[in-house]
Amino acid sequence: MPTFTNQSTLCWISAHQRNTVALFAPSQAIAMRKVMFRFRGETLELSLKPEGGGWKIVLPDGAEHHVLHAEVNTPYLTLTLPTGRVQLAYAQSTHGIEIQYRGRTYRFQSAAQARSEEIQHSSAEGVLTAPMPGLITKVFVQEGDAVEAGQRLLTLEAMKTEQTLRAPFAGTVARLLVRKGELVQENAVLVEVQPRSNN
Repeated sequence: MPTFTNQSTLCWISAHQRNTVALFAPSQAIAMRKVMFRFRGETLELSLKPEGGGWKIVLPDGAEHHVLHAEVNTPYLTLTLPTGRVQLAYAQSTHGIEIQYRGRTYRFQSAAQARSEEIQHSSAEGVLTAPMPGLITKVFVQEGDAVEAGQRLLTLEAMKTEQTLRAPFAGTVARLLVRKGELVQENAVLVEVQPRSNN
């Protein structure tokens, strides 16, 4: 399980609100919200519970934190916490949300968006391409291996964010064109899966 910087994790939630917004208002009370997102190749879940005039946020490791208010004024995001205000650099790209905190950059992506990108780069013919330039950090299969739909094939890292490419259907790895440690360009063909015969 990744370790989170508290404020950077809270920012991800805040950044998905539009423009300048209070995270919670009594007239909009709900029992609880759950937010699924991707971080370093893993799908994780945050729980948001209304508390007073803000939110209690439960991180994947069970730690609890509180946000009273959040404002997005690009390129900054300002959080009001019980201990004071925190301002962080914030940017949104086609691949997700970037938060800069204490000299480090954290990239987050909604689980739905990550899955959409996986599907986009897995064609109906089973040819999987790189969604972005990056480094192949893990290879889980070899040519000739039988795979199931959704099985992990390899992991690509770009800007400290990992994305796992999965088999689009059950079949056999016909071609594996990369190896661990190799740099690839966006849209480069990485692996080809042939569908399993019904005979």
